[in-house]
Formats: sequence, C-alpha cells, structure tokens
Amino acid sequence: MTTTQLQQFILGKVYLSEEECAEVLSFYKPMELSRHQILLSEGEPSRKMYFVVKGCLRVFFIKEDGSEVTRRIVFENAFSTTLVGFITGKPSLEYTQALEPTSLLYITQEDFYGLLARIPKWEKFYRQYLEVAYVINTNRLMSFITQDALQRYQLLLEEEPEIVQRLPNKIVASYLNVSPETLSRLKSRRTP
Repeated sequence: MTTTQLQQFILGKVYLSEEECAEVLSFYKPMELSRHQILLSEGEPSRKMYFVVKGCLRVFFIKEDGSEVTRRIVFENAFSTTLVGFITGKPSLEYTQALEPTSLLYITQEDFYGLLARIPKWEKFYRQYLEVAYVINTNRLMSFITQDALQRYQLLLEEEPEIVQRLPNKIVASYLNVSPETLSRLKSRRTP
C-alpha cells in the first residue's frame, strides 16, 4: 500500500515541502482489517490516528441497555480516531470497527505529537482537523436536539448519502439513533 492518497489529502489541506511531506509520511504504517473487525475497544487507550485508504470505519458506543449508537462513520480519504482518548490519554469510551474490508495507514500518538513539535505546518494541519471535527460534532449534536428523526434522515441523505447507500439499515439506524423499524418507516415517509 502506498502513501500517495494520504499525501494528496495532506497537501490538499496544507503546504508542506517535499522534505516535510516525506518525514510526515515516513511515520505512517499500513494496516488491513477484515469486515466487522474491532480496531479499538472500550477501555483501551486510543494511541493511533488512522487514515482510511479503502473501506469504512465506524466509531460507536454501547448504551446500558446493550444497544449500539454509532457516533461517526469514516469512509475513504478521511482520518479517524477516538479523539477524546487520543488527546487526553484516557481509556476510550468507544469502539472503532471496520464495516467493510478496510485498508488503513496509521500513525502513533507519540509520532504524531513529535511531528507537531518539529514541523510547524503540521500543527496547522492538525488545527484544521480539530476544527472540522468540532464543527461536525456540534452540528450532529444540534441535529439531535433540534430535529426529529425524519429531518435527521433527510439531512443525512443530503449531506452524507453514501452512509445510506453503502451501509446496512441496522448501522444507519444506529447512526440516526433510531430503531431499524423506525428507519424503515422514515424511508417510506421521506419527502422527495
């Protein structure tokens, strides 16, 4: 697996010299996951940041009643980590799972923070990543507070149709925090 995709993604966000880019890329290692494989479990430290080359990851937690709630879906050309644990060093409260056969490039927390200290432009890249993560999480939280299930489903179809197209209804329902039966009703009620 090459780092070309990752390089293009990074350079699309921030300018790095050839030397800086080569140094950043040198810390990324390949990883292959099978469908449904758990990458990180609740209680484990979140010490890696992943770039999805091919496939799909989901970040989820399990409620007291045993039901799963999917917080984030990550497809190709995007980063994923359980960010709270990655930043604080505390054990993860979430799971990360491959939903499809998935090819990743990962960097350790230690190497990632080492790059921040050595390459100022990498800090700009990280700041942009954090800003996007904040906006996504805030918008998602607001949608749960201000929208009903049908509105959230319609917004999902507008903003992230790939989730509905690529993933099973059970996962889509978990992402919307509704039952699979409710999702079926939403699909039949959806306005064009």
